[in-house]
Amino acid sequence: MSHEILLTDLCAICHVNAIKYTCPRCGIHTCSLPCVKKHKTWAQCSGIRNPAEYRKRAELATPSSIDKDFNFITNVERAITKADDDVLSRDIGLAPVRQLRRVDARPKVEMEIEQRGVKVVKAPKRLSRAKQNKTHWVGQQKSVMWTVEWICSDGERITGSALESRTLGEAYINIVGKKKIKRKRRLSTHDQAGPQPQPKVAKQEADGVLQTKPTKENEARKELTTSSSADEQLLNGMHFYLHNPQTSSKFKCLIPLPTGNTIRAALEGQTVLEYPTVYVKNESPEELKDPFISQDEYQKRHGDDIPINLAPPLEDGEIEDPTESSLPVDVIPEKVLEVLAQDLAA
Repeated sequence: MSHEILLTDLCAICHVNAIKYTCPRCGIHTCSLPCVKKHKTWAQCSGIRNPAEYRKRAELATPSSIDKDFNFITNVERAITKADDDVLSRDIGLAPVRQLRRVDARPKVEMEIEQRGVKVVKAPKRLSRAKQNKTHWVGQQKSVMWTVEWICSDGERITGSALESRTLGEAYINIVGKKKIKRKRRLSTHDQAGPQPQPKVAKQEADGVLQTKPTKENEARKELTTSSSADEQLLNGMHFYLHNPQTSSKFKCLIPLPTGNTIRAALEGQTVLEYPTVYVKNESPEELKDPFISQDEYQKRHGDDIPINLAPPLEDGEIEDPTESSLPVDVIPEKVLEVLAQDLAA
């Protein structure tokens, strides 16, 4: 009886042979490689020690615990060295994580606008002007699709999108002009009273053949000529102005823009509130009336006064959030008081 082997000393898989191996993961005792494989299959065990397993404080200062920690650190160092060697052998370029995050977090349209020299003053997110801004980057045409606010001579405000490669005249006709042309045509159609006389078909005197009807190409050419002449009529006598927000609040400083200029050329080096505001007026820069004033005239009156009206105008029913809006960093309070004193004295 003294030579009998206890059941706890036998292999946990075959229960025949004495134990030789201990699983690092779950502590099961086995006797051979076939029993080790059976244990991994049956228990779905990886056979790799779990470095995050709980150990009692009394077990931390033992030689086996120190060996486990040393092996874990050695495996980590070996994995890092192997990864570095793999990067060098495959010639993979790695960028800092911070730099990658900075590039990914910045929209493409903001980088393109900055390259064009346009300064965009962001409005608080809760204001309608920030919500209406749909300016984005068009990858196929490699250009910025601007949201443009058009303020007509009659005070009507129309907001639409236009590619920066379009001229001001083309963008105006495409967004605003077509609506006005259609409106005028409807009014002229309603004003005409009575039935339209039908065109009579005349016979040719030579051979008695009926005259042919106008072809579709002729009709399209005629319609194109009519629309182009209507566009020229609509732009005749009109002047385009870009609103400069960096001016005193009691003035609306306007920068004259040639009709043939593209939107990109018109906005280079300018400052806009979320998106550009273009005034369309019948008056020339010399004929502007208060509160409108041209850029040159404003410079003559106020010189290099600092801009103090960088906040977008509030719409009806909107309340400005004081935590989201603030003066620019370069504004000096003493200078602001000096400018206000000059305005009051004037």
